[in-house]
This record gives sequence, C-alpha cells and structure tokens, in this order.
Amino acid sequence: MVITPFPARQPFFGQGEREYKTNLCTFIFRHRASQSSRFWRRAVEKPRVAEACGRLRGAAGLTTVANVNPASATRIARHIGWPILGLALIGGLFGLWLRPRAPQADLARYSPQETLAFVETESLPSALRQIETLAFWKAIKPAIGFPGQLDDVLTGARFIEWLDAGPAEARLLARARWGIAITGLAAETSPPASPNALRGGKDQPSDGATLDLKPRFALLLSTGLAAEQIAAIARERLPAAARRLFGQPAQLLEQPLAGGILLRFRHAERPETSLWAATQRDLLLIANDEAALQACLDTSQGRRAALADLPAFGRARQAVRREQSLLFAFVNPRGLDAALRLGPLNWGRSDTASLDGQEQSLTASLLTGLSDGLGYSLSIEDGQVADRYYLGLHSQIVAALRPHLPPALDVAMAQRLLAARPGELTVATLSRPLAALDRLQAALAARSNPAVAFLSREAMAGLRERYGIGPRDPLDDALGDQWVLISLDTAPDGKSIVGAQVRDKARLLPTLDRYLRADGASLVTPSPTHSGIPLVVSTRRDGRAACFLDDWLFLGDQAALERWLTQRLSEPSPLPKITPPPPDAFLYRYYQPSEDLKSVTLALIALARAGEASPARLEEAAVKRAIAAQAVASGHARLGDDGCFGEMRSPIGNLAYLASLINAL
Repeated sequence: MVITPFPARQPFFGQGEREYKTNLCTFIFRHRASQSSRFWRRAVEKPRVAEACGRLRGAAGLTTVANVNPASATRIARHIGWPILGLALIGGLFGLWLRPRAPQADLARYSPQETLAFVETESLPSALRQIETLAFWKAIKPAIGFPGQLDDVLTGARFIEWLDAGPAEARLLARARWGIAITGLAAETSPPASPNALRGGKDQPSDGATLDLKPRFALLLSTGLAAEQIAAIARERLPAAARRLFGQPAQLLEQPLAGGILLRFRHAERPETSLWAATQRDLLLIANDEAALQACLDTSQGRRAALADLPAFGRARQAVRREQSLLFAFVNPRGLDAALRLGPLNWGRSDTASLDGQEQSLTASLLTGLSDGLGYSLSIEDGQVADRYYLGLHSQIVAALRPHLPPALDVAMAQRLLAARPGELTVATLSRPLAALDRLQAALAARSNPAVAFLSREAMAGLRERYGIGPRDPLDDALGDQWVLISLDTAPDGKSIVGAQVRDKARLLPTLDRYLRADGASLVTPSPTHSGIPLVVSTRRDGRAACFLDDWLFLGDQAALERWLTQRLSEPSPLPKITPPPPDAFLYRYYQPSEDLKSVTLALIALARAGEASPARLEEAAVKRAIAAQAVASGHARLGDDGCFGEMRSPIGNLAYLASLINAL
C-alpha cells in the first residue's frame, strides 16, 4: 500500500478541493489504521457500508489506496459523529434563542380612550420568575413547607414559554399578557324603607340610600396564538366558566366576526345577564357587558381612538413603568369624573352615599380640575417590591404648590423619631400651609365654573373653622416647615399623632385654644405620667389632646400621646437601616410591614395547601424568623414639572393585597 505522507505544516485552507480531500483522508487512514472494533468491523463489512467507503475513496481520488481496514473508517465516524451531533444540538438551541419573536402587543391599543381605569400585567411565568427573587419569598418558602411540585409546574411553564411548543392551552397560560379595561360604571340605588313610606307617606331615597356599583369591563388577553387556536379554546373552556359564574349551564350563541368569532353565554332564567367573548387575531376578549366588548373591538380595528394615544396616559406610563414591571395601572381623568359623579361616597355612614347633585358636582369638579390622571406600577428590584405612583397635575396646580413644598426634609429628626419604634412615620415639608390652601383654591377655581369656584371657597372656609383657625390668625408665621404624622400601629384603625414645628409659641396658643375648646368643650390638665411631659386634654367627645416637646407641637388622642411619650423614654431600639430620600423629595414615609407579611404568609399557606392557614402558624419559630428578618418599608414623594411622583420600597408592598385577593377566589 502506497500512501503519500501528509505534509506536517501544510494548511488545509487554500488548497484545491481534490488535493484537500486526498490529504485529509490519507492522514485519517494512516493514523487510525491500527485501531479496530469487533462491532464496527461487522457493520462496515455490510455491502452498503463498503459501497459508501468505496465512493468516498473514489471521490477523493485515492486510486493508490488499497486494503484499508473498514473498522478504522467506522471508528473515525463514531468519534466524529458525536461532536457533530453536539454542535448541531447547540446550533439548534441557539437558533431557537435567536429566532424572531412576535413583538408584545400593547394592550392599551385595544382599550378605548374613554376607559375609566386600565390595568395590564406580564405573563404568568414572567411574574412568578420575578416573585421568586423576593427576599421574603426565599425566607418564607422553606419555613412554611412550600411544596416542590409547584416548582416543577413553573419550570415546565417556562420551557413552554421559551420553546413556544406544547398544547395551545399551555402556551396560552405560559405566554399570555393580561389586561383589564373598565369602560363604565353602573350604579343602582336601593332606598331603605323610611318611616314615611311605612305610614303611607313619600319615601326619601336620599336618606341613607344604598349605592351598588357594577363596573363594566373587558378582560384582554394577548396570546400570540393563531386565531383558530384561540377560537377552539374559547369554545371549549368558556362554557365551564359561564356555568360556574351563573350557577347553571348557559345558553351559547355564536356568530362570525371579522378575524374571529363572537360568543354570548346567556343566563337561562335572566336573559339580561350575559357573558360576552370575542377573538380578534391573537387577542381574546371576555366582557360582562356588550358595550364594553364592542368598544374594545372597535378600538382594535381603528374605529375608535385608543387609550395609548392619550397624552396623560403616556406621561403616567413613562413616569412609573419600568421594563421589568409586573403590573401597570392608570386611572383616566374621565374615569375620576365618572366615578365621582356616582356620588361622593360618605363612607363614614356605613355603605351609604349622598345623592345630592350639587355635592357630587363640587367633588367631581374639584378633583378632575386638580389632576389629569393617576399612574401606578409594581416591580421587583433587588429583592424588594417597588411601588411607584404618579399623580398628574395641571401646570397651574404645580405652580401653586411648588413654593410651599420645599425639598428640605430633616432626616436627622426622622431618625430620632424612629428610635421610639412607631408603626408608621411620615415626614413632610409644608411651608405656610394656609397660603398654600388659598393658592390651591384659586388655581382650582380658575379651572372651574363660577358656581364650583364659590363652593370651593366655602369649603376652604369651613375647613378653617373646623380646626379653629380664624381668617386673620397668624398661623403661617407661627409654624415652621417640618411636619410629621406618627402611627403607633399599622392597623387601619390605629391612632395617629400629628406634629408640627413651632416658630412662635405665643402666636400659636390662641388658635390651639380654639381647636381644643371646639363645640363648647373645656380643658383639663391631667397629672403628668411618668413621661413627665404635661398634656392639655379637651373634654370633647373625640378626646383630642396636645403637648409641646422642645420646639414641636403634637396633636392626637390622649391615650395615643401618652403611649408614644412613654415609648420615647424607654430604652431606644437600634435604628433600622433606611434608604435616605433623594434631595428633591418633600415627603418621606417609613412603616413596619410585619402585619402585611403575616397576612401574606397565611395566604401562601392556604394557596399552596401547606397545612392549616391558622394564626397559630405565625407562632412557629421558622416563620417568625423569616418575618423578623425583613427590612422596613420606606419611600418618598417629590414634585415634578407635570405632577407628583412617589416611590415605596418594601418586602411585599401591594402584593399583600393581591395575595389576599387570590386567596379569596
């Protein structure tokens, strides 16, 4: 056998094709001829394999090569095949990663511009993936014995989302982005049976009338699936949802729609009660009202202006939304007006609402003249929940407020107050508050009709009278710029204490005396508690009291003041680590999130079926350690050119309300 030796340093590239094949095959056969395998020898001796080897030698021009061991060739194929297979697999996965993906739909493009409120969320796997980065989740998961089966389900959902493979229903749950558009509110009043009605007289519906609100909304799902797949899912799954909603099987009416289908599930006994659904390209819409569904369909087809084109919506989204935000919400100024015209709810009288049209018009005009929309977003950053808020303000309102909200927070004073272990602390700068109210009222009046302007002035005068402030009281000169609000407990009904910096105590005392003696009350001076700080207590029913501490005035309930003063004298606790506010902030807020963490823990136990969700579980050592290890919540607010921006960082944030809602379903 004559074999031309392979040149040691001659490169493969740059040679002729025939010469390259000859040298390569010669090199391989020469250095692998001594290796053999019984299994591969038998395989190569088969006629088809031998014929293939002959064709390879002929193509390479190796006419002088003879008696080559077939096992050596198959040995080469075995060693080369696995790397090639691995490279092919890596290339396939890389191709899946780089494959062009359909751009995420902007659900605001499917919502009409008159939408009262709009909410959008990320896909379920994306949201859960971010929730798993929470420091609280990592601590509480082993403490409550969270089952591992759910992790397997979440992992499978992520693979389905990434590979875009699997059943259509699984792909919908893994990829769909959710949105809710509230297009209207229906109000029904139920007048109570009045004594006049019982005696044959006329009923008075405005006295304690019960107001029932029913939102008209559409649920929007951007699925990324084909229209046929969405239609099949709607036909198969929505009847069960309608049956669960109505408590009995629903009548299904279907009709074709441009680019999809329209479904109506009607209650058998109450035909006016229906569940509506429609498919439009890759969009699935579910609504409780036909008008809400039609408004979204018209918007998706370009027949109505979209919410995304509203300037106030764009400003709110830009102010609070981040790339990794799990949730974004927007309240339209038109939504504020529509909601308030249903009645300024007097929640102090149980569930009743005033039906006074003048009062409704005043409240609606005041608040819509103040703001052009409210934005909110929720995201998870650095193991904590970041809640961001944006209140759009008209330029006249911003100009009126800016001189009275100087960014000059006394952070050192806030640190001293935190040593008393309050449940919640808010520190703000407010310069010359009476002048600020006057300028705010003037700016609101400039944007309202004369009747509303007059009523707003009367409302401001009533506010002054309520707190004993006369028209010529030098309150602005007597008070400083720093204000605090202290809550000893985080419970909703917890007592609060208001503190104000004092510049001139002598000029402040007449106003304070009128405030404490309101409604003919008298003043008493109880014996000082072991705090040693005297209190002045009013005999008024609400038990209001006041005390001076250094150059500060504190107002609140007598029991709350005494408790707080006692805590100040006790051994101070270590100061919590707090994030300092930015230099342009006019408000700083801090609170202990332990109550929220406890409620979320019970909700997670119930959701995961990890035992009985009873308060006794909160006393377990592992659970107590997980809750105690969490950081305090802190946030700030600042005034911008077109509105007020706020941010809150906490271990759980508003996810506490979401967990409670899911647990209640």
